[in-house]
Amino acid sequence: MESVITFIAGAAIGGLLSWLITHSYYVKGSREQRAQLDELSRKLKPKNTLADFERVLAESAWTKEVVDDTEVWIADADNTFQISRGERTRDFRERWTDVHPDPNSAIYPVYLKINNNIIKELPFIAVDGGRIFVPMPEIRPISEKQVEYFWNMNSLEVKVCRVIGSYYIYEDIRGVAKRSRIVLVE
Repeated sequence: MESVITFIAGAAIGGLLSWLITHSYYVKGSREQRAQLDELSRKLKPKNTLADFERVLAESAWTKEVVDDTEVWIADADNTFQISRGERTRDFRERWTDVHPDPNSAIYPVYLKINNNIIKELPFIAVDGGRIFVPMPEIRPISEKQVEYFWNMNSLEVKVCRVIGSYYIYEDIRGVAKRSRIVLVE
C-alpha cells in the first residue's frame, strides 16, 4: 500500500511540476509571439498618410532620377515614396525675388506621392533665372504697410527643400534666406 501512495504522490508531484514548466513556457512564448505579431503588423500597415511621408522624408536618403522628362526624387528606404517637380505654372515676382541678378522667377508645383498617388502639392519658386529652387515663403504683416517673408525651418516645405532644393552659390536655404532677406524661424 505504501508503494501505491508513493507512486500516486510522485505522479501528482511530477504532473504538477510538468504543468508548471509547460505553463511558464506558454506564457513566455505568448508574450514573444504577441511582440513579433505587433511588429509585423506595424511593418505591414499601409503607409499612405502625410505623417508617413514626413517620417520617410526625415529618415531616408533620396535619389534623383529623370522619368519621362520629369525630375523625381525617390526614397532609398521605400521607393513608393516620391517627390516630383511639376511644370512651370506662371511667372512670379515679389520683393524677395527682386534682389537676385536675374529677375525671372516662376512658380512650380512640387508633388509628394505615395504609390504614385499625390498626397500633397507644394508651391516652389524658381528664382534667379532658375538657379535657385526653394519653397514659397510665408508672409506676415510687421506694420500697416510692410510684410515680412519667412520660412519655418521645421515646416514640411523646408524639409522637402532639403531634398530637392537648389541654392546656386548660397550653399543652403539659409544662404538664400540671407540674400533674399527672408527670416528663418524655428
